[in-house]
Amino acid sequence: MNYLLRHNKPYCVPTFIHHVVCRHRVEVEVWPAQAEVYFQDERYVNPVNTKIQFDVVVYNAPTDRVTWQVADPNGSPGVGTIDASGLYIAPLKGTLPYGLTEIIIATAADDPFRKAYARVTLLGLGPEPKPEPRIEIFPKRACLYYPEGHHNYHIDISNTRQFFRGIVYGGDSNELEWFKDGTSVSPWWHDNWYLYEQSGSGSLKDVKITARLKGNPNIKDEAVVTVHNYSWPGIVV
Repeated sequence: MNYLLRHNKPYCVPTFIHHVVCRHRVEVEVWPAQAEVYFQDERYVNPVNTKIQFDVVVYNAPTDRVTWQVADPNGSPGVGTIDASGLYIAPLKGTLPYGLTEIIIATAADDPFRKAYARVTLLGLGPEPKPEPRIEIFPKRACLYYPEGHHNYHIDISNTRQFFRGIVYGGDSNELEWFKDGTSVSPWWHDNWYLYEQSGSGSLKDVKITARLKGNPNIKDEAVVTVHNYSWPGIVV
């Protein structure tokens, strides 16, 4: 009996042919694997040290194109930036901590599941702290004369008055308020200038001139005017 036949028809025996193609996976390599750069606004830093160029090599892929990304260690977006060429630029310091770590990710364009990683550590303390505002008055001391009394008629009028100038350092505003012995007086043609003019007669005295930063009475400086009487030698009054 022919077991290969049933109902006088042969069995259909399928033939399976397996084609196995061995191909290496796409691999991505980034260099340098680790780098240190300074915050962009770090004091005294050379700008070249606030950025780093990353290079990439892609193996077993039709092209060597990659996309770049900056992330923090938790996977959230990073604070630095990286362009299409792999140039990473550090952020401003702001409130970011010293030693902050950023992760650089290079993803193969031909296989988005193939990536390479590098690490950037951000260094620096940020910009130099803004100095406290201060004021300086020039001159600090002046000696003037009364225009009247004693022999003061021998004194030129220029010796009865004195210009004072106030200079503001480190402040957002340079507007000053002027005071003479604690009493507010008007500045000369500009807030930074004050013209002291002595009038009448009197005895030897000191007058305190104060320049104060407008809106901040704690920022001030003082000068002293000493007012004399002139006596012509040999003349007794």
